[in-house]
Amino acid sequence: MFLAPLALAALSAFAVAGSTASCSSGSSGATTTDAGPTPSATFQPQGCGYTVGAVENFPALEAHAAAGSGAPKKVRLGLGGNVVAGQAAYADPSKTFAVVWQSDEATTATQLQWGDSATALSNTANGVSYVVAAEFGSPSADGDRYHEAHVCGLQAGRTYYYRVGGGAAGSEQWSPVFAVTTAPASGAADPVLIGVAGDTRDAAGTSKLPVWQAITGRLKNAGAHVALFSGDFVFAGADQQLWDVWTSAAESAASTVFLAMAPGNHDNETLSYFAHALMPGAVGKNYERYSSFDYGPVHVVSYDDQIGIIDPSSDDSGYRAEVLAWLDGDLAKADANRANVPWVVTFHHHPLFSSTTQTDRAPERALVRAAVQATYDAHHVDVDFAGHDHFFERSKPMVGDNPVATGVKGGTTYVISAGGGAPGYSTTPGQPQSAKIQQYTETSEGLYGVVSATKASFELKTYKLVLGTGTGPADDTVVDTYTLAK
Repeated sequence: MFLAPLALAALSAFAVAGSTASCSSGSSGATTTDAGPTPSATFQPQGCGYTVGAVENFPALEAHAAAGSGAPKKVRLGLGGNVVAGQAAYADPSKTFAVVWQSDEATTATQLQWGDSATALSNTANGVSYVVAAEFGSPSADGDRYHEAHVCGLQAGRTYYYRVGGGAAGSEQWSPVFAVTTAPASGAADPVLIGVAGDTRDAAGTSKLPVWQAITGRLKNAGAHVALFSGDFVFAGADQQLWDVWTSAAESAASTVFLAMAPGNHDNETLSYFAHALMPGAVGKNYERYSSFDYGPVHVVSYDDQIGIIDPSSDDSGYRAEVLAWLDGDLAKADANRANVPWVVTFHHHPLFSSTTQTDRAPERALVRAAVQATYDAHHVDVDFAGHDHFFERSKPMVGDNPVATGVKGGTTYVISAGGGAPGYSTTPGQPQSAKIQQYTETSEGLYGVVSATKASFELKTYKLVLGTGTGPADDTVVDTYTLAK
């Protein structure tokens, strides 16, 4: 297992604070001068109701300025907002989306044009950019300047079109036009589709991640508009060239499918990870390390389980106390809101239960269980998704360390979905908590899941794909189907 020293002094690009501003489309609230962008610690996307700000040692944010003519690269969807349910500007994918992309260092033009059709991009949102210097090895071939823009005040369940870029007059550079569909309202009749995958990194950062590329393509073709990825995206999180490979593999899907991210031990709290993640966050040192949002009838929670939980000695930011207090409050609100949003799922990296043959990982599982399982049980989490152990496994519904008796409702089902391309692991069948196990061969196969959820039902289908065959879930083998009903 690779685990470099943690970059705790430079955790994240942004922090988000709620405010009472109303939501509407518009340009950035940041300022520029004739001399160029003015570095700032804060950024207010106009009409979004939240403040974005640089924290700790992350590079200063630079407001949009029409300078440079570098082409935008690797456009990826994200989500802004705060993480306190019920407060103003709580993260809401039914009304907002955010976009991150890369360019050469000289290009500070950061604009997002959007509208109701691909030929009528009549609205403009200005954003901010920042430069992430190489933490290990060579700079990114995709460009070390990252750009970010937010759009708010949208309608639920509607498709919008956008492009990003800008530049000096007469030499503007724009991305292709992409489509994005906002999340439906919680009472919508049609099911929402949510992808599930994890551990996309290869054995040593040497391949082009063909399994990851196949999975993202299948999720896009399946019609998923959000996908949950539980960490270990690359072999070494500080190597920006590995992120180039990861973004290249996801490129065709990432501009349309919101890749919701939780970090793994290989991603390792690096600047490169946080530059690629575009998740809601809380004010302070721990921004983007825990998030939640409602996607139709599903309440989704993500968190970093490494700092302060798996590795207590590294917690110099007070993260453990902060995240566990937030998790208890967030899940309590979600449990009370089940009439509107009936399903509650969590995702993170290290599993609470596993049938891996790697017995040295048992203490990790015990640490995560000690931190979060009582909270899960108290607020009736339906499904917990994790990675780290490279196979698929679904547990029986569990309360504490014990499976719920057959025919009795309740308990949390723990799912390991870690077949995104990392080396496959062996398992020990017959563990008392285990309901289903599926292994895979990483050089030719992959594993991923698709959740189909309405207010009345929640179904998770897990698929095995074979590289070089098929383009969507209908072409793959269903290895497990799990259904819950209200």
